[in-house]
Amino acid sequence: MNTPVRSLLLVAAIALSACGPSEEKTADAPPPEGRAETQSIRNTEAVGYGGNAVADKVDGALDASGKRKEEDDRAIEEQTQ
Repeated sequence: MNTPVRSLLLVAAIALSACGPSEEKTADAPPPEGRAETQSIRNTEAVGYGGNAVADKVDGALDASGKRKEEDDRAIEEQTQ
């Protein structure tokens, strides 16, 4: 009777040690590319669509638009002074 109890304790100890925390480090995901506005376009890469190329062009257009708006705002500010 002593042998089955020891066997059960040994099996329980092995099972508990197997449930311990994993020592493997998970790789951190790279930071998302581009603007937040174009992340949904980039996600289409997962289904085989060239979303990154389209998103890069949209990012460029949004950047150019923002730059132009800043220039216009500066010009308006200069005229009102």
